[in-house]
Amino acid sequence: MSVGVLCPGQNSQSASALDFLLEHPAAQPVLEAFYSVMERPIGDVVSSEDLHRNAVAQPVICAIEMASFSAIARPRITVSCIAGYSIGELAAYGCAGAIGTADVIRLAALRAELMDKAWAAPSGMMAVRGMSGRALESICRQNDTYIAICNGVDRFVIGGGIDSLGDVGRTVQTMGARTTSLPIAIASHTPLMTNAVAPFRRALEQVTFHAPAFPILSGIDGSWVRTKTEASEKLARQLNTCIDWMTCLSSLKERGCKVLLELLPGTDLAAIAREQQPDIKSRSFGDFRSVEGAAAWFIRASQ
Repeated sequence: MSVGVLCPGQNSQSASALDFLLEHPAAQPVLEAFYSVMERPIGDVVSSEDLHRNAVAQPVICAIEMASFSAIARPRITVSCIAGYSIGELAAYGCAGAIGTADVIRLAALRAELMDKAWAAPSGMMAVRGMSGRALESICRQNDTYIAICNGVDRFVIGGGIDSLGDVGRTVQTMGARTTSLPIAIASHTPLMTNAVAPFRRALEQVTFHAPAFPILSGIDGSWVRTKTEASEKLARQLNTCIDWMTCLSSLKERGCKVLLELLPGTDLAAIAREQQPDIKSRSFGDFRSVEGAAAWFIRASQ
């Protein structure tokens, strides 16, 4: 049976995500690569107050995802494709072997630095649920904010300046929508990140790219990325372009995926998949009490 892997994005990181991995032999090369690049043990980093700072969060998320993928890999599990959500898309290239582990972590740290510098004014992100995309986009245009991620027909994440986000939040709440402010201090996937695109593209172009072990889907349009040129362009454009996760899930289904497993440290992508594609078996790594339990379910579900 065709199986797919989901790599979560920012706001999913937590200290408990490492509980499965710190002593797991297959995860050690990734954790060692993190120490080599970041010059701090990942265990110290995830237990610090800096965990939600972009400069820390993005490389940590990539490392945990690559480590959890390494830990769950089994000869009896054949991955059909992989898709990553925001920073998770960079981790997906590491999981597929297209970009080396240390290079992924370096790129994640650079990505965070460039995004932090791209827009000086206070900005952030907010989840909005219970409103159509057309109605939300109209309100965003009036308030200098942008739809950053589409998770469903009435499920979005918006980005913009802090004051503008507050104005949009109050407006949509009066119209019956629900909002949640996210602990992310940049307006990812919006035009506010445009200054980060070109330098990140140049960095991607300088990295050694290998043929991926399985197809990687682009977060901005759900297409299959086949070349280094495409990968560099899609990963760079993702910084200031809306993530169309709903289309990614449709692409996974079109490619025949019957089973989806979301890697650590997230849980939201599996929940969204169950909602959007209820005929696909979707679970999160974190649903299980051990690496072995997650792997056993993945094997059973894929048969």
